[in-house]
Amino acid sequence: MKSMIKALVLILGVSLGGCVSYSQHDLPAVENWPLASQQKSTKPAAYVRFTALHTFNGEQRAGGTNVSAWEKVLIDNFNQSGRFQRVTTDKVESDVYVYASLRNEETGNTGSAILSGITLLVIPTVAHNRLVLETVYKDRDGKVLGRIEKSETVTTWMQLLLVFALPFNQSAEGVIQHLTQSTLEEAVRQKLI
Repeated sequence: MKSMIKALVLILGVSLGGCVSYSQHDLPAVENWPLASQQKSTKPAAYVRFTALHTFNGEQRAGGTNVSAWEKVLIDNFNQSGRFQRVTTDKVESDVYVYASLRNEETGNTGSAILSGITLLVIPTVAHNRLVLETVYKDRDGKVLGRIEKSETVTTWMQLLLVFALPFNQSAEGVIQHLTQSTLEEAVRQKLI
């Protein structure tokens, strides 16, 4: 009976553990979306190549990123921007070549995370993810037109009973959407697209 109660307490403790992530809103909101479009006949075709990198406390890590979902968010925003006739990830001849690199620079205290895990999240821990989107725009001849870098910081708290805050959790896809829109707005401002 005692082992059953211990198991129940353990299961309850683990199931009530949660985390909440929220953006620091480093970037201002994009004012006009979709972006003011050019005349239909002058819209360029774009090839977009997306890569992602995850580091933890400065050391490269495998995983930790959902590359295909993040690429989809980026491509969808390029399509919705109203600035391109066609956007593709297939290497075909295009007017603009965009090389987008997303770095997930995570920082946190490993000792604090271990302590928090051992105590089943009774002792909270925190981690910060700085998402940096760098885009390089090239013309059809390979000449660099410009480079834009935007970043946003997401803070994640992990603690017992934060399971109730899950409905208010901010997704990484929402932050990537904001980064992409801000990057495209800056590209229009710099007359790269």
